[in-house]
Amino acid sequence: MEQHRPLQGVKVVELSLMVAAASCGRMMADWGADVIKVENTKGGDNFRKWPLGIGAPADDDFDPLFDNLNANKRAISLDTKTPEGRDVMYRLLAEADVFLTNLRTEALRKSGLDYDTLRARFPRLVMAQLDGYGEKGEEAPRPGYDNTAFWARGGFLYSQAVYGDSPDTYPVYMPMGFGDVTCAMGLMAATVSAVLSARATGQGDRVSLSLYGTAIWLANILVSGSQFGFTLPKRRETSSPFGAPYKCSDGRWFMPQIVNFARDAETFYRIMGVEDMIGDPRYATRARFNDPAVCGPVIQRLEGIFATRTPEEWKALFDAEDLCCEILYGYGDILKDPQALANDFIHHMEYPNGRTAELVRTSLRSQRMGLPEFRPGPMLGEHSREILAELGYGQEEIQAMLASGAVKQHD
Repeated sequence: MEQHRPLQGVKVVELSLMVAAASCGRMMADWGADVIKVENTKGGDNFRKWPLGIGAPADDDFDPLFDNLNANKRAISLDTKTPEGRDVMYRLLAEADVFLTNLRTEALRKSGLDYDTLRARFPRLVMAQLDGYGEKGEEAPRPGYDNTAFWARGGFLYSQAVYGDSPDTYPVYMPMGFGDVTCAMGLMAATVSAVLSARATGQGDRVSLSLYGTAIWLANILVSGSQFGFTLPKRRETSSPFGAPYKCSDGRWFMPQIVNFARDAETFYRIMGVEDMIGDPRYATRARFNDPAVCGPVIQRLEGIFATRTPEEWKALFDAEDLCCEILYGYGDILKDPQALANDFIHHMEYPNGRTAELVRTSLRSQRMGLPEFRPGPMLGEHSREILAELGYGQEEIQAMLASGAVKQHD
């Protein structure tokens, strides 16, 4: 039986660089959309070679980090500065439901791919655009990556800094790609909604999402809370003792999470063997721990207690009481985590060249669809001939474009 694919029949033309828009295209391809990745003829998406910077492979036929973002797509390589290349791009868009991009508006305008131009030519087309800082304001044209527009401007890097007694403490480093992929998930939802509307009304749309705006939305509790005296960063002695990580006997870390203080604090005190805190008015409400004079000594006391057991031992005690908690993992731990493997969040990819790697699946699930196939991302220009033929070009025309350099086909 053919696999149910919720987005089957939706055609997406993706013109993107790096992570954000490519992640959105990956998720749409997983769900059945025909996603055609358009790249230049001078090396294509610069994320193809970016993995080399962190020591990962980036070969034409073995590029696992690129494949995480581009699995299940097809690819065509065009020089859109040539008349032939522009013609191919417009033919692609004439048949598309979605034009997905993270190129800046001015660059799109120079190529005749801005929304006003496309709306006049293709009124049913949905344009989905990711940007750094939003559509308006003096800074709208600025370039923005997730480490700048999302993590730095969005408040996280400074607000999560850990300041101790050492004079050389500094803000935390950002986790690479998180902001991009978060934006991609939101953009996918907006894009699919716009496609449904376009098919019902015959009118396309432009949907957009910015890294900076998404960071503000994700931090809505903290941003709004800042006007009422809740400030970050925090020192250890001003952090909640009920949601702080603690070093355990083997050097690894464990984190309790007591959210319903009135219900669970007494159980927490008993697990920790600090029954003397039960009934003490200094520790009777969560708000009391906002006072460093109360919080600091408790943190120090709990640090000593947590250091007497391993994270697994603490997790067993908390699980027995149905209290929320977690052991702190490194990213490498996830590759062999039984829970990640049981849910197919990690995929063992066997490449045609015989090499293997552990890749990552999206966590979006559909019961009717089941687990989507996982094809490696396309090589640069891998499907150029195939796509040109689908667009109605004859073999002589295709050969002429290949010979002129307007189009590139991977050998």
